[in-house]
Amino acid sequence: MDHPFLTEKFAPCPQDLLSAARNAGPVRMLVVQAAAPLPMQSAYEAHLAGIANPILIGDKAGIMAEADKLGWDISDTEIVEPEGNGEQVCAATAVTILQERGVVASENPDGIGAILKGQLHTDIFMGALLQRDAGVRIGNRLVHVFAIYPETGAPLLVSDAAVNVAPDVKSQQQSLIEMQRLIEALGHGPARIAILSATETPIESVPSSISAAELADWAKQNLKSAEISGPLSLDLALSQSSVAIKGLKNDPVAGQANALHVPDLVSGNLLYKSLVYFGGGCAAGLVMGGALPILLTSRADPPAARLASVALAAILQN
Repeated sequence: MDHPFLTEKFAPCPQDLLSAARNAGPVRMLVVQAAAPLPMQSAYEAHLAGIANPILIGDKAGIMAEADKLGWDISDTEIVEPEGNGEQVCAATAVTILQERGVVASENPDGIGAILKGQLHTDIFMGALLQRDAGVRIGNRLVHVFAIYPETGAPLLVSDAAVNVAPDVKSQQQSLIEMQRLIEALGHGPARIAILSATETPIESVPSSISAAELADWAKQNLKSAEISGPLSLDLALSQSSVAIKGLKNDPVAGQANALHVPDLVSGNLLYKSLVYFGGGCAAGLVMGGALPILLTSRADPPAARLASVALAAILQN
């Protein structure tokens, strides 16, 4: 029996998000090691929704078998079968395709717009993409951002909950940059980012509160179109009642944050899973900061979250 705090109702993939992705045009998406139920279902649903043109990398017979199970006619879908077997071969093939075709841009409309992790280990997948000659790294730190949608209304962003275990200052700064970028791309700006800690006052006994204040000072100087506040506790970031009770005044973010920056991966992972499993949120996630969005799917992700992640990638394609 599930715990009584856990919800049985989860938000669907928002229709306005899908509409925005269709308006952006379907993203040309590499699906690495595609010959498995999860990546094929993700690719199929994104194709069916009109938000992705997948390129399926992997064993052709396995891909076709999975497509048959889904009732997906893939006669017009590009399949790339590597010479050899295994996760590393598929990952290397994805890198070769990216090098040959480049990233989608105004001068290269036929380039690749996103990469989806299929049935392979994350370390092998990311290890291949992070090679300096792969074309993904552009000088920024790579960070993960979740856009978590309630049943109705605008998303709440959470960063970084899946990539950087103990992010350094540069990674934390990049997280703020990418959250601002994503909020504005989704049309939910301006960004109001709360840099979270356990207190709203910087105190030496809570190191994250000190670093939050320093990060907020940097952001106020460098992210001019965003509202930034930190440190803030979670209740002060989201609850206007808590702001009134605690008497916090003249804070442009308190009680109305649309993005939450966390101090480390553990707190971010706990927060996003709480929003999903307690609040029923639809968590769309991307690795950002590189030349194109990277999608790290999980076996535990419901179909709505995987579809929403592809929609984010379509909106963000160059």
